[in-house]
Amino acid sequence: MTKPTIDNTIARWSRVGILFGARPSRRTPDLERLLLDTALVAPHYARLFTLSVTWLSQYDSFIARHRLKRLINDELEQEARPILGLILDLAIKHGATPTLNTAGKECGSFDEPRPLFEVHARSAARKHLAKTNSCPEAIRRGLWAPDVDLKLDALRPATWIIQNNPELVDRAVRKGDLRCTILETLRHDTQGEELDSELALVRLCAANRPAVSAALDDLECEGFRIRRTDPKDRRRYHIELHAHNEP
Repeated sequence: MTKPTIDNTIARWSRVGILFGARPSRRTPDLERLLLDTALVAPHYARLFTLSVTWLSQYDSFIARHRLKRLINDELEQEARPILGLILDLAIKHGATPTLNTAGKECGSFDEPRPLFEVHARSAARKHLAKTNSCPEAIRRGLWAPDVDLKLDALRPATWIIQNNPELVDRAVRKGDLRCTILETLRHDTQGEELDSELALVRLCAANRPAVSAALDDLECEGFRIRRTDPKDRRRYHIELHAHNEP
């Protein structure tokens, strides 16, 4: 897996509506993995931290919460988890729906408190300043960092985001719920292969089986087709979603 850099992380955020003044990425990013990468590089760039919290406070409905939960456990290194937890906590504090805590609960905290930003770790005086000005949400994560001052003027409107990233429509209309996680998981995490059982999808969605079954039923009602190919054992069938207008 390619390590994120500040530049490519900024480019992806620019693609989804943050005005960094940078050239946006060519493709719509995988939003959940973008959040993971942001947690890795944010300690080196405080503005990235502030603007990612700002974006998430306004546009959390684009995030597939259960998929984010699973990716935190499967892909995000331990040292970055409390940082992502703080991003989610502050986004909720400033307007995001509390359902983001579905993922936030997985992030944990540092046993030994430390400054969030690299610049504050360079001297005892700066560490003391970070500790003194730390907000309660950061302290609960074992971090020293101030609350964010939202930069709403650095965000493009939702209409611009959708117009430039039509792939995000499915996320927006489902407001990040389990249906959204199923769709995004099948698009990004199965390498183009069909899943051979509902249990495989359950694990990838980080949800219980009844909830996944109900979400699949809802997707069928919306016009998606699920190809069930093993009539002898309904617990095992190929899961392959197609919109009603796709072959």
